[in-house]
Amino acid sequence: MLMISALSSHRLAEPQAAQLELVGLRVDFGATRALDDVSLSFGSGEIVGLLGHNGAGKSTLFNVVSGALAASSGSVSVGGESAPVKPSPSQMAKLGITVIHQEPALAHNLTVVENIFLGQEDLAPRGTRRARAQAALERVGATLDLDREVASLGLGERQLVDLARGLVRGDMRVLMLDEPTAALGRAETDALHALIRQLAADGVTVIYVSHRLPDILDVCTRIVILRAGRVQADGLASAYDGRTLSQALAPDAEFDDLARRHLAEQPEAVALHGTFEGITARAGEIVGLFGMAGGRQFEILECMFGLQGTYDFSVDGARVQSTSPQSAVRAGVHLVPADRERDGLISGNTALDTVFLPWYRTIPGRGAWIYSGTGKEAYDLARSELQILGPDGAAPIDEFSGGNRQKHLIARWAFVQPPKLLLLAQPTQGVDVGARLDIVRAVRAIAETGTTVLVASSESDEIELLCDRAYVIADTNYSPVERSEDFGATLLTTLLSLAETTGKVRNS
Repeated sequence: MLMISALSSHRLAEPQAAQLELVGLRVDFGATRALDDVSLSFGSGEIVGLLGHNGAGKSTLFNVVSGALAASSGSVSVGGESAPVKPSPSQMAKLGITVIHQEPALAHNLTVVENIFLGQEDLAPRGTRRARAQAALERVGATLDLDREVASLGLGERQLVDLARGLVRGDMRVLMLDEPTAALGRAETDALHALIRQLAADGVTVIYVSHRLPDILDVCTRIVILRAGRVQADGLASAYDGRTLSQALAPDAEFDDLARRHLAEQPEAVALHGTFEGITARAGEIVGLFGMAGGRQFEILECMFGLQGTYDFSVDGARVQSTSPQSAVRAGVHLVPADRERDGLISGNTALDTVFLPWYRTIPGRGAWIYSGTGKEAYDLARSELQILGPDGAAPIDEFSGGNRQKHLIARWAFVQPPKLLLLAQPTQGVDVGARLDIVRAVRAIAETGTTVLVASSESDEIELLCDRAYVIADTNYSPVERSEDFGATLLTTLLSLAETTGKVRNS
């Protein structure tokens, strides 16, 4: 096993022209030190992958550089110009810092073009804004109606609007990307990476945070790893492959094949009807539904949870007619949605309320007074099973890292009232290697109790890590794929074959 200490030896020479320089950055939140003496120099045109577990300090570093948070000590300079000691985001933007957050800060009630120029209307006369917005969207690979409300866009589309917003400013020196491909398909990701390479060729420094390690290895030239607020490794991306990078991020984790199980003797527990008749799952089985980004596999889960009209399927031999989330929950069907921030979490809610909000009325003695300790015992058990880190249950859910927010959502639908059928839409999206393994182990433990699990994803490695077997779905066509030594590769080749067949049928 290649350890962090060994990887640290792959240090880069200092860039000749520092576009962004951090010297002795320290950030304290009470007794917690989020950044500890971080000194890094980023050269013009570098594409740097910034990696680390949730809570390693990546978001804190982004917030300091963007001006959203003042460092307790240390300094930041951009293009040789020192930033103010306590800068504002607007001051850092004027220095050339552009940040694209995982959850874009857009006005959902405004249109795409209005969002692109929101707060920066002085960049172009009103008559030229549509053309500039269209050009920026085309450059990031997005084909969106300029007059469409942002509220109707998916997460990946909102990220592209946010990136286009940064491009129209035109004074970009440093581009900081937080999970930019988490909700993008392969084509969109390839277009984004092509744009990043072009920006780097133009002299823009790119700092890229992602838990999708293949994306980091595809586009980055250098990798920096943070752990507990300190720089643990800083080296050439060419020194890593997927496994060594995973081990560098989680040196104590075991990367065994967690999904190999034998359930052929278990009874059939779930059967779909209608278009996807023939898709089944056994009791205690974890079955993947794999397809393109935004594909029908996600629609299947939403239909089963009653989010798209009436849908019929069977659970434990009984016919279920799902007409609403309430009817689905009564039938023991629970859904963890793909977009946790928009469809799962409520900003400002406590962590404990996040888990128990749908269940308070089911607590014995219904109608009894709800107090701060209600559900605490079950909440503590969920935290232990899912290895949830961060403040206690009374803290707002916003104070937890992305991976730990995701674990709270899984706890809501898997630990309070055990489901008969658990539906997971890309459950490990945007979480680090350690959190991903925590989620896999927890889902496996849930399945071992007899709960059937369906996992919808557009990521073959997620299906490979979680599932006992899978169905590959392209439009209304599907094909079963059994577990094998080449499971991941078979998923991809089957999807390409199905997609090609579907295209030929449409064109005939």
